[in-house]
Amino acid sequence: MSEFDMEAPPNNSSSSSSSSSSVFEIELKATFIIVDRNPSAGDEPFVESGRIISQVIYEFPLNDLVNDGNGAVLDMLNSMCVPVQPSMVEEIAATAARLAEDARDRDGKVLRMQVAVEAVVDDVPDFGGGDMDDDDSDDEGVAMTEEEVAGSVGKTVVDAAGKECPICLEELAVGGEAACVPCSHAFHELCIVTWLKKKKRCPCCRFDLSKMKTEV
Repeated sequence: MSEFDMEAPPNNSSSSSSSSSSVFEIELKATFIIVDRNPSAGDEPFVESGRIISQVIYEFPLNDLVNDGNGAVLDMLNSMCVPVQPSMVEEIAATAARLAEDARDRDGKVLRMQVAVEAVVDDVPDFGGGDMDDDDSDDEGVAMTEEEVAGSVGKTVVDAAGKECPICLEELAVGGEAACVPCSHAFHELCIVTWLKKKKRCPCCRFDLSKMKTEV
């Protein structure tokens, strides 16, 4: 499912740049809903175990979207590990191409289109898979045991406003408790515990948390 919104700054009439160098931005917010099989014999075969939100702004030359919008959007979704449906690609690409063409005709300088996508997945997306070192690639997806998770995740008090959980991007409450890991990054407890049940490295710096055997 996708939602669209578009915002454009006032046109700067004093700029001498041509429309061929104009930029079209797509702000993609992907919410990954992680599900597991329901262990009970209920009506729902799957239950939600956590959510991860990833948000990135992509820049495209206007002509790229006008001439090959489907290809540009497909590459964008693949880079975010979003499960691709042809109808989703076509809908986003058609809207982006129409807005980009209008901006090019009006000699617009920058446009931004906001896209929100929700995807149901059974595993934590591997956002950094293409950038991993060779010595990390074999064990990146190895999950941690409950004992390893307990030995790696501690508690800290959030002492300043404006700090966000790097996984869900929601603000950490000032004065409240947050989960912390040995590499000093702080998260909501549910977010980091869900992550470590799928991956053994910190989502921020890829520190190997399975090496920590005692509580922090």
